[in-house]
Amino acid sequence: MLRVGFSLLLATSIVLSAQVNAKEQLFAPLSEAKIDKKLERHFTYYPLVIGLDEGKYLMDDISGKLSRISYEIPVSYEPTHIINNYKAQITKLGGEILFECATEQCGKENRLQQQISPLNTTPKNHPALVTAKLVLDKKLLFLSLYSANWKRSASLQLDIVEVVPEPLDLVKVNQAYLGTEIIQNQFEDRSHKDQRNSKDHPMIDRLPGAYINDYKQFDFGQIKVISAINKKKYQLEELEGRITDISYDLPRNYSEYEVNANYKAALSQLGFTSVFNCQGKDCGGRTKVYQNIKTLASNGQDESQFYSLYTLDRPEGRVHAMVYVIGYSDGLWVELRVVEETQLVDDRVNIDLDGLTDKMAETGHVALDGLLFKFDSDQILPEAKSVVEVVATYLKSHPKQSFYVIGHTDDKGKQSYNQILSDKRAKAVVKLLVSEYQVPKTQLTPKGIGEYSPVANNSNEAGQKLNRRVELVLRSDKL
Repeated sequence: MLRVGFSLLLATSIVLSAQVNAKEQLFAPLSEAKIDKKLERHFTYYPLVIGLDEGKYLMDDISGKLSRISYEIPVSYEPTHIINNYKAQITKLGGEILFECATEQCGKENRLQQQISPLNTTPKNHPALVTAKLVLDKKLLFLSLYSANWKRSASLQLDIVEVVPEPLDLVKVNQAYLGTEIIQNQFEDRSHKDQRNSKDHPMIDRLPGAYINDYKQFDFGQIKVISAINKKKYQLEELEGRITDISYDLPRNYSEYEVNANYKAALSQLGFTSVFNCQGKDCGGRTKVYQNIKTLASNGQDESQFYSLYTLDRPEGRVHAMVYVIGYSDGLWVELRVVEETQLVDDRVNIDLDGLTDKMAETGHVALDGLLFKFDSDQILPEAKSVVEVVATYLKSHPKQSFYVIGHTDDKGKQSYNQILSDKRAKAVVKLLVSEYQVPKTQLTPKGIGEYSPVANNSNEAGQKLNRRVELVLRSDKL
């Protein structure tokens, strides 16, 4: 029987112009017929109806060059009458009728239409069908003619299969190519596009053609990674230490698999072992990945993800490396997140009350050394409590004075982001002093100025540390 899949096969065919050269057709159309649609296949499989047995269509598999024409015919022509006219011509040409039916003899109307898959699916009432074999001097043809109508018109689906050997010489090969060596892609150096003040981690270099599009580095901080996924739930691990987080924009010539494989090989050479990895949708949606671990790289499709977590044990402390690859048809990124476990340096020079009082009297402003925040956050670390207590004591002893609480950053990262982060940190300090130490809110004004007031050179880490600060500044306008 005509398979339902045949409709899908024909749906992919190329619909050609309705203009037909009569000299190239086996049958001239009825005088009142109009061509509705036409399609052709250079070579294809065609299931031809040759019988009907207890409601099941019997089929003969034919293959060859296929021509399909759909005619629109006035409703005054009955489908059986249309088919009989073609049948008469087939008989005159010496053709063999393989199967014919009309109305109820053809089975259920809907099912017959599904089997034939006519180009015009609107008419399906009073169907008539004839299939035939026609042997000509130079051709062997198989014919299928299906007609039906509805209240406005009738239609005829004329299918002709010209039996020909399958042409297998269409694809040409280049024998010379087989003797040439595979030449790897060469990538231009795009490091000039790196984000300002960013750099590769000393442990591992970038892929050729990559440039840094986002970058964060902290001497000590906290950051999360995915260490497992169980029943679609993320198991997160919060790591502490020196953090280097780099997002590279890559040439699209790379595949996601190739990028992931290169980082895996490089980290293996360094002695890292795999802790966890996932691929594609097994990693969950890219949005969920970002929400859980705040990836720098997040633009792409869920199917293109590669996520890997590695560890390296060494006497100086364990090192963790996260590699996250994601992309889409026009873009590709890889994020390398390295966490080197270290102890928090908590013996920084903290201010005392006398030092704060003297410095404020001398200069009108004091950098609050030891006032530390979580990585990429406005959350104040517990070890900063002693600094806050000193500041609160000083403010309460000078109730008639007003102050700015100024947040500063280094110039790493985007300027707009630094501005927002510094402002949030200044507000966090004010909130803590007001809510927990009962410092009058009117005495303090928070202000973030980002990277625009450095006290040291941002070109080195020592200077960057000094520039990441919060200052207490006396307001002269409210003395």
